[in-house]
Amino acid sequence: MTLGWVVAGTIGQCLLAYMLFMLVVFGFSAVGTTHRPTPFDSSVLDSGMYSVPASCIVSAVIVIVLYRMGAGKLAYLWYTAPLFLFSGYLLYIRMFIEREANL
Repeated sequence: MTLGWVVAGTIGQCLLAYMLFMLVVFGFSAVGTTHRPTPFDSSVLDSGMYSVPASCIVSAVIVIVLYRMGAGKLAYLWYTAPLFLFSGYLLYIRMFIEREANL
């Protein structure tokens, strides 16, 4: 691992956190108008608004810690964790939230 890639990846994760936050917020508003979310669905979507961007910051911190410990190049795979979490968020919306009947 090199310091340059760790810094670039950390900056990229911070920018990704902003982008994912906006995608989750606008996605949640779209789901609210086209679907019938239950109270449990709303709580899952609300928690996604905080957990998806936070996962970007957590993964960046993990990579920094692993860099300081002298880890190998596989530590860069931690940068993909927020993408998997966001994919799970989209999969939950697609599979478990019912669409309104009149659409």
